[in-house]
Amino acid sequence: MHAQSRGLSRRTFLKAMAATATPLLLAACAAPAANAPASSGAESAPAQAVTAVRLVVMDYDSRMQPDTQAVMDGFNSSQGAVSATLEVVGWPDGRNLLLTQISGGQAPDVFNGSGQWLLEFASVNELTALGDLLGQEFLDKFQPSGLQAMTVDGVLYGLPYFLDPRGLYYRTDLFAEKGLSAPVTFADVREAALALNSPPAVYGFGVEPGDTWWYAWIGAHGAGVNLAPWTEDGHSRIASEEGIAAVQYLTDIVLTDKTSQPSPHNANRDADLQPLFLAKQMAMLETGSWMPTIIKNDAPDLQYDLVQLPVIDAAMQHPNVFWPDCVMMAQQSQHKEAAAELLKFMFNAENRLQFALQRGVIPERIDVGQDPKYLDPNDPLTKYKEFYVKELASAHNVFVTPWPATGSEDGNSVTNALARIWLGEVSVADGLAAAAAEIDERHGL
Repeated sequence: MHAQSRGLSRRTFLKAMAATATPLLLAACAAPAANAPASSGAESAPAQAVTAVRLVVMDYDSRMQPDTQAVMDGFNSSQGAVSATLEVVGWPDGRNLLLTQISGGQAPDVFNGSGQWLLEFASVNELTALGDLLGQEFLDKFQPSGLQAMTVDGVLYGLPYFLDPRGLYYRTDLFAEKGLSAPVTFADVREAALALNSPPAVYGFGVEPGDTWWYAWIGAHGAGVNLAPWTEDGHSRIASEEGIAAVQYLTDIVLTDKTSQPSPHNANRDADLQPLFLAKQMAMLETGSWMPTIIKNDAPDLQYDLVQLPVIDAAMQHPNVFWPDCVMMAQQSQHKEAAAELLKFMFNAENRLQFALQRGVIPERIDVGQDPKYLDPNDPLTKYKEFYVKELASAHNVFVTPWPATGSEDGNSVTNALARIWLGEVSVADGLAAAAAEIDERHGL
């Protein structure tokens, strides 16, 4: 990344609620045991000070608290100089909690969140640079794309915690019945959706205005080029030739072919599209690396396979995209060396292997992605893991700078434009032009 975005202002932090979080733990001396032997008269040696550090993580699932606490317990028992405590908070409350604690001078030493938060917090100098603290030998163990996603102006501000490249899932039984090959291009997707669409039993292709737009956007460009939806000077690119081609492709599926599920303009990937695919009511779906684990648990008899996200032209290299989560260190931390030791332990090979196996995520460490325990030849999910490990090597980070302070609002402008287009209220070109103008005005351009 290179910085342009100034996602939060100092004023934003100062306007946050008064801090209510648990105060930072202070370094303390261990008290002597009650049954310690009496002094022989000479002064006993002072007990070794124990440095306390605090970790805050978001609540991904029901196992997040016990699994992460086990890592903290392992760290604390592995040495006696640092004591780590854990706080797990819900995603909806996480950002505001961190803003509250940071603005009140009580930031946790280490915390996790989205890549967008990293850009915002780094823009107001609330994050610690990690390169020198962690050392190059340690960082060389990570996928370069994951570290690059955490880097602003050449400075590493986070470690990748949850990487989620994407792919196109398709029903192999339905494709075989119609003699169809796995989709490669936009045209292939439309052709297959037309052949397989039989509502309400089966919908051809899942469409929603968030992630699906991103997949079409990068597919219209191909890999190896600028995939950001803004120019360096902040102008929106969504109404460009590629942007129009991407949305026209989705609009043809929705309005011309009528092969998407109902109400694509307000559909949700997790609540609407994935359940339809799991229920065998959808022929094709673009989603993330977690899906094979969900299928194994919730629809084990589903016949499916996975291919790269489609492109507009078969001659293009297939791009991929991910929305990275990360672990950061607060600039306010008074115990940065101790916090760095906690990070090194959290991100050792064994702990990250367990995290990947527990949650079906793609390892950010190269050695974990190659570990026989992760790529178990007897595990039917291994081929999908191998697919995503390969895709991650060149995946595009959505939260790339320049990320404007209005990034979330700009995303809403795109979503609202797609809704109007898919409801037939406006053409693709006019809808995107209006949204681009709205974004540019918001950027002061």
